[in-house]
Amino acid sequence: MLSRKRLVLPQIKALLLIALLAACSQGAEYAANSSANAVDLILRQPGDLHAVQIREGDLLHVVATTSIVADVVSNVGGDAIELNSIIPRMTDPHGYQLTPGDLRTLHDADVVFINGLGLENVLAQSLSQLPEDIPIVSLSEGIQLREFTAERTDSSADQEPETHAETGIDPHVWFDPLNIIVWTDNAAQSLIALDPANEASFQVNSESFHNQLEDLHTWILTQLTGIPQPERKLVTDHLLMGYFAQRYDFEILSALLPAFSSTASPSAQELADIQDRIRQYRIKAIFVGMTSNSRIAEQMAFDTSVAVVPLYTGALSDINGPASTYLTFMQYNVRAIATALK
Repeated sequence: MLSRKRLVLPQIKALLLIALLAACSQGAEYAANSSANAVDLILRQPGDLHAVQIREGDLLHVVATTSIVADVVSNVGGDAIELNSIIPRMTDPHGYQLTPGDLRTLHDADVVFINGLGLENVLAQSLSQLPEDIPIVSLSEGIQLREFTAERTDSSADQEPETHAETGIDPHVWFDPLNIIVWTDNAAQSLIALDPANEASFQVNSESFHNQLEDLHTWILTQLTGIPQPERKLVTDHLLMGYFAQRYDFEILSALLPAFSSTASPSAQELADIQDRIRQYRIKAIFVGMTSNSRIAEQMAFDTSVAVVPLYTGALSDINGPASTYLTFMQYNVRAIATALK
């Protein structure tokens, strides 16, 4: 069995400095190819995990990177775990910077669950500094991933426009609830390996949430039935709805930011091309993340006379908001899409 270790203050200060330097160096240079981690992380499979020595009266200390990851893990772990989330609700995961409190939380963990696939690039440097006995588990292991391909046009006053292809893996797997079934299974197997005494509880919780996700998938199909095929075209602020489009038979017509990260910047030529497409296909709405900068979308909507429809994208709403759990997150977004396109 593995014992839990505590971090002392000087170590926290040193690691915080490393995290801040890493965040500054990445900054606006965060690439569209988000599948390539800035730092290679050693990820563990559920089968690689071993039971943790838990003190009497204590619980398994679990950390999740995003609020969406945390909600799924919470549904599986229930009252048998002590769960903390690093990136707060209503916060874009693409640009978050760690605090000293976050570092203490990470170093007190028995396991850290992440989305993976490059989504947490801004945390990678700090995650790589964790002791070897704190496993990092990507819940996305085993999901059939989508490859990303986009063309970016660079232009300047004295040169001809130049087009570049960018490729990578789409990390936004949570927009397909059937992918979250994979997350649920990975979380359950990991928690059982780390705390076998609570296996029965983890198994029951996992099966219950599995059923809720299947019900959610059926509900989404019903909600989207009234949208005719020619109207099933999405324009978003960045490339984040690919798994949703693939599962529910939509087409991603354009993204204002031709990248997976909301920190990317479009060129003037790219924006002009998107305007042409919006007019050509008579698009009704531009879907924008609640935590994204909507300035470009609002200008595009004004120029093309379409609506801007906000969605919850990389984070849950506040606890009293309309998307406070993964299930209500998807329900809110599906209702917004259906209302805008029907």
